[in-house]
Amino acid sequence: MLAPNLTFCGDKIVIAGLWRLWMPVLFMLIAALSASQVAYAAEKTEPGDPLVKFLRQYVEQAGLPGAVIGIGYGDGQMRFAATGYAAVNPDKGMTRERQFYIGSLTKMMTAVVVLQLASEKRIDLADPIAKWLPEEFRDKIANARIATIRDLLRNSSGIPDYLDGEFFFELVGRDPQHGWRNRELLPLIAGREAHFKPGTQYNPSNSNYILLGVLIEQVEGDHIEAVFNRRIFEPAEMRNTSFGRYPRPDDLARGFDDANGDGKLEDVTDFDVGDQLADGGVISTAEDLLKFGRALFADGILLGPNALERATTDTLFAGEGSYGYGMMIGNTDWGPVWGHDGIYFGYSAEFSWFPKQGVTIVFLSNGRALNEVPPVTGLLLSGLFGKAQ
Repeated sequence: MLAPNLTFCGDKIVIAGLWRLWMPVLFMLIAALSASQVAYAAEKTEPGDPLVKFLRQYVEQAGLPGAVIGIGYGDGQMRFAATGYAAVNPDKGMTRERQFYIGSLTKMMTAVVVLQLASEKRIDLADPIAKWLPEEFRDKIANARIATIRDLLRNSSGIPDYLDGEFFFELVGRDPQHGWRNRELLPLIAGREAHFKPGTQYNPSNSNYILLGVLIEQVEGDHIEAVFNRRIFEPAEMRNTSFGRYPRPDDLARGFDDANGDGKLEDVTDFDVGDQLADGGVISTAEDLLKFGRALFADGILLGPNALERATTDTLFAGEGSYGYGMMIGNTDWGPVWGHDGIYFGYSAEFSWFPKQGVTIVFLSNGRALNEVPPVTGLLLSGLFGKAQ
């Protein structure tokens, strides 16, 4: 839930009392963000911009190091706000050009590539995932012979999550810069019991998208990053997007997390918890993600209308919304919203596309909130779209 009367299939819940904290700045935003006030193409952030003031207050309340907001409008204009710091020792201020890990927003991209392959008749979404796995894992991974590619896309395979338990993180602790590949995680998925019969319910499992990553690399005969470059990043002109790598790019905002649970943020940027993985390893900028949204939803560059319709309508009930093919499908007082949220060690992200208005909102932070706050996207809607319908 992103805001009162706003339902979305995420794992964040707005506490009603928190809403009152934001009322003064929200009234300011209503004037600043209304359609009549954004006739300019805001290609940079201004310290006096009400959106910057709002973001600064949000970051301080949440206990985040820094953040960037990007808003893409139907006419192609973009607006940005940045606040906080991108690094310490030495201190570096946050700017809109900074890269961030986007976590599970990567799943949207993985789903796009899978749907492209299906549109090209190179795979069938009704195929069991076992068809594309190495022989030795086809019987070792629960449900692999009966869970279809469609089931994996919708997180309805019943295949257990490789992140359940502490084993993967113990491996990360032993080798923080390992450079994980999708196939390397197959032994971590194998040998676990299935949660349920495929297709009968929704249950998010990162294993689904690791297995889809294995499928993509098998079908394309190429590494996941090369495939994404060719099929997504280059067509959408996402010039500052890639999978994570070492050494860390200079433009990557340093990521901070409460690693020890003591309420203190630590720099955790150099821990590889999935740099090359199809479930969450992409790094990007706010501007590039706005380009991704436009290329996918508005311009039809990445998917044709039939594939996009299937991705957003072949859904499964998932709490307070639905889950399609790599996308959360929700409803607001202003109409439908499609997108995803994302968490990576030291980073958090939100991506929301509003098809009725043709607007994309992106939020990227180099930390995870220390204090309970509502997701930022829901706080912007009345300012962006006016009175709820």
